[in-house]
Amino acid sequence: MDKNRIINRIGWVTQMKSAPPLTKEYIERQYRFFENQVWFLQENGFTTRMILKKGEKANDDSEIKVGDLTEEGLKFYLFGIRAWIAKYDKAKDRDKAINDFAFIEKKLAEFKAKEGA
Repeated sequence: MDKNRIINRIGWVTQMKSAPPLTKEYIERQYRFFENQVWFLQENGFTTRMILKKGEKANDDSEIKVGDLTEEGLKFYLFGIRAWIAKYDKAKDRDKAINDFAFIEKKLAEFKAKEGA
């Protein structure tokens, strides 16, 4: 797989043309959720580089490429992070869902059990 292939760029969401237009609150929420995803990946050793430094905020150019993730990290992204995004998209209370680390921790435990790690 092409290591430069972008699998997630926050600008894909925040720069969407929408009717009605996206609110500032919606965009800020998307940045926070992206930051949580990146920090979770980094803290669990799934990245090959520091995508966001501690305290650094995401912006429209923030992205995750295939090469930013370890082999195991890419597998977990597809298994866990995508499930977290899908859960977030269905959530009634999005502010609560952004910080629902219980869900992603459970997915991590499932992943480790499945992978035998």
